[in-house]
Amino acid sequence: MRDKATALSAQAPIWIPQPGGRIPLAACPPAAAGSLDACLAARRSTREYQDKPITFEHASRLLWATQGVTGVGGLRTAPSAGAIYPLNTYLVATRVDGIAAGVYKYEPDTGELACIGKGDRRKRLFQAAMGQECVMSSPAAVLLVSWDKRIKAEFGDLSDRLIAMEAGHAAQNFLLEAVSLGLGGIGLAKFDNDALRSVVGFRSDEEPQYLLLTGYAAGKGK
Repeated sequence: MRDKATALSAQAPIWIPQPGGRIPLAACPPAAAGSLDACLAARRSTREYQDKPITFEHASRLLWATQGVTGVGGLRTAPSAGAIYPLNTYLVATRVDGIAAGVYKYEPDTGELACIGKGDRRKRLFQAAMGQECVMSSPAAVLLVSWDKRIKAEFGDLSDRLIAMEAGHAAQNFLLEAVSLGLGGIGLAKFDNDALRSVVGFRSDEEPQYLLLTGYAAGKGK
């Protein structure tokens, strides 16, 4: 058995690159449906959504993928420097089957939604997002905001960079989970902070980082 393994190893090419040279990577085989590779290949930014609600299960899984607890000590789906987790997550529901339109705060430790305010906020969210049309057609949005007091005490001047990185990790989880659920999604960073605070109702010491939309795609993304 050892001789066979040695022979197979000897047949593998050993690439010794020269300056400016190139090494061809291994070809990726076709991805199995539902696999991470398939979700990566299918992910596109979706700016048009069908006039159709998403389900409560969709919302639950998207929130879990974004910031859900996965381990002892409150470890989450997205990595965080020092396991501080400075992000808070808000759901702005317009058409989510099973819950009334309104704003909800996601509580990762208990897997619950805390109601912040009732009512359809889509028009106001659209205005806060500088008139981006995709906001008006999306049935649900997730807002990531940061509370930086603890992470600044730990990491000082690095805090802003670390928060931005963590928001990116969480957003990618959201977008890939959307693909796995047969939904489209997009991340937006163009918004008015104060207007967004008025719409969602997050605290004055929290800062918005990323606005994530989802829904059934109506057109091709990019």
